[in-house]
Amino acid sequence: MSWDGKQFGRPLVMLLRDDVQTLCKVRGYKPGEEEKLLLPEGRSLSSELALSLLLHHGKQEEAVNLLSYAIVPRVGVWWAYLCYRLVTEDIERDKAKDGLTPPERFKKQQKQLLDQLSDTSDIEAMIEERKKAMEAQVKELEQLAREQNYLNPVDRMKLKLACIQREFAEFEQSLPPGSLGKPDAPIAMEATLDDILQQASEDLNGYVEKIQFDQRVKEGASRMNDPIFQAIQQKTQAIEPEIDKVMKKYFPLKMKGLPPKPSAADKTRAVEAALRWILVPSDDNGKLACEAAIAAQDGPESLLAYSAFWSSTNLKTETGIAPTNIGLPPLGISKTLLQLALMEGGELDYDKRYEEFLRLGIECADGTCTWDEYGKPVHAAQEGIKKTSPDDSVFQSRFGFGRNEQPHT
Repeated sequence: MSWDGKQFGRPLVMLLRDDVQTLCKVRGYKPGEEEKLLLPEGRSLSSELALSLLLHHGKQEEAVNLLSYAIVPRVGVWWAYLCYRLVTEDIERDKAKDGLTPPERFKKQQKQLLDQLSDTSDIEAMIEERKKAMEAQVKELEQLAREQNYLNPVDRMKLKLACIQREFAEFEQSLPPGSLGKPDAPIAMEATLDDILQQASEDLNGYVEKIQFDQRVKEGASRMNDPIFQAIQQKTQAIEPEIDKVMKKYFPLKMKGLPPKPSAADKTRAVEAALRWILVPSDDNGKLACEAAIAAQDGPESLLAYSAFWSSTNLKTETGIAPTNIGLPPLGISKTLLQLALMEGGELDYDKRYEEFLRLGIECADGTCTWDEYGKPVHAAQEGIKKTSPDDSVFQSRFGFGRNEQPHT
């Protein structure tokens, strides 16, 4: 088996020896429609082979879900604990950059976008530039008019005639050769006259559009300085703060009878309870994990503690002992990882988180990532391990479940 040429080189000794069919029937594993095509029913397919098939087709998230159901529950809780540390540490590093939580950073980005959209300085600069250009044109026309006042009527008429002749010459050059015909020829064809009229109409429309554009620019400039427009703009900008004010009044819910919102300490105690059970998976520690999960109420911290409780501790009822459903531990592990992938903040996106979850899961499943007596991760040495040997007798148990190679006697 291989995954990116980096893992699966060792047997996954921490997987349950059930095949995929058994995982579905006994532990509640439910492959999706696409996974069913890759994992055909009616065939005895080992968990390791199923993981290989999913990864070969790029199904990393689906492989993580399958691994949640196939891994030994205690090792699975340890895996989920490592993933929790991975995500929370990434979020804390990201928060340390500017000291903002994800909601605070999102609100800051919204305000920056609103300020950017409401900033009209560039439009005002364009209007001012256009206004100066129009004033310059007016001054130029006034100057030409003053100069023409010094001409007598005859010279003025000659000037107008010269302008008409020049414009006609330019128009004649723009037409196809021979369009107007010879001076002594019959009148121009009807099509040629239509072309001339169309050209004149297009020129006129161009002048009209220019006048209309200049008028709109002028109206826009006057509108921005209009008190009514400014009052509307102020009311529009005041909408967002009012919405926030109303939302804060009703959300989060403040109905009577609702349990108090769990504190950060409650969340931390749930994670610590799960780790305590990993180190010593006793019934007492399982009950403590359950109590901590109830106090944490929701979120990955609560699910992690519940996963520890479900993995070993039976339920005590008035009529006796009720064995815990063996499908609960993998469900808790899977949903813990999903909620961790959906947590806000951090530099790792959803897909990257699942990629890291899978990397850690394989390390836990093949016994290379274990824990010491204080609950700190320990990576077994890779050097000298015979990857082709399936014989587990060459490995020695540690505080967790890792293995070291032993010299042959």
